[in-house]
Amino acid sequence: MVLLASTTMPIATGAEMPNGVIGNTLCLNASAPGGEDPYLRIERTLGKGAVEAPSDSLTSPRRAHVEARADDGVVGAHFAILAIEPTDVNLDLVTAAAGGDRSRTEIKLAPSAGGMQEAFKAHQGDIYVYSWRFRLDPRMKFSPGFTHIHQLKAYGGKYSAAPLITFTPLSNGQMEVRHVGDAKQDSSSATVIGSMALDGLAGQWLDVREQISYANTGGRYQLDVRDQTGKSVLAIDQNGLQMWRTGADHIRPKWGIYRKHHAALNQYSDDFVYFANIGITRGSVADSSCR
Repeated sequence: MVLLASTTMPIATGAEMPNGVIGNTLCLNASAPGGEDPYLRIERTLGKGAVEAPSDSLTSPRRAHVEARADDGVVGAHFAILAIEPTDVNLDLVTAAAGGDRSRTEIKLAPSAGGMQEAFKAHQGDIYVYSWRFRLDPRMKFSPGFTHIHQLKAYGGKYSAAPLITFTPLSNGQMEVRHVGDAKQDSSSATVIGSMALDGLAGQWLDVREQISYANTGGRYQLDVRDQTGKSVLAIDQNGLQMWRTGADHIRPKWGIYRKHHAALNQYSDDFVYFANIGITRGSVADSSCR
């Protein structure tokens, strides 16, 4: 398999990272703390409704679940996505005590129309590249059910409920890349198309390049994940997958923490996943690395 080009070299510290449309690439980077509010920046770049943080107003005092963090000498200013178990909620706002079974804090390419993000919604027949860096907090625990930190999700159509692709760290120390076709529509019966051990990787910035050929039949999924030294730790190249949702308007990426409540998670404790240098590219060659 031919690995996809990627770089893990540190960026110039103190520099403001690219944000917005650069040719065929839409970049999202955080402003340093004290700069542009992270919610405003995300929604200005990815569209109105791009932030899903239903737990913000349930904390007392109110606490933002999407934060901007300062340049760390590797990736520059970046986003910190917060989850607190068991008090966080899903979009229905039903607490675990009232029977809610999951919580969500995610950022996504919004379905809203008319903004700069409109041209970066994936349609059937398109090729897209998604690139980003992420870092798992070494203290974080994962649900035996699911914790998704990345999803490709359809908007519209009767098959849009289940994500097409997820990155799913598990309590067994593995992170699985899962695929769900139209016929299954249940992430519990997803096909695992790749996995990697998290031992030694938590706390490192991991560099991701994900390339999709969006097709209902004969789709292709390519992935290269590298550690902070540049070593490939997960590589996938699969043809013949259903990489489209029948009847969908478009498919868009999501990043964050979407997880099922479980006693095995840290209780009443801050869990963070960090994201930086997010890029959405139409086609297979990016006009910007977003770094």
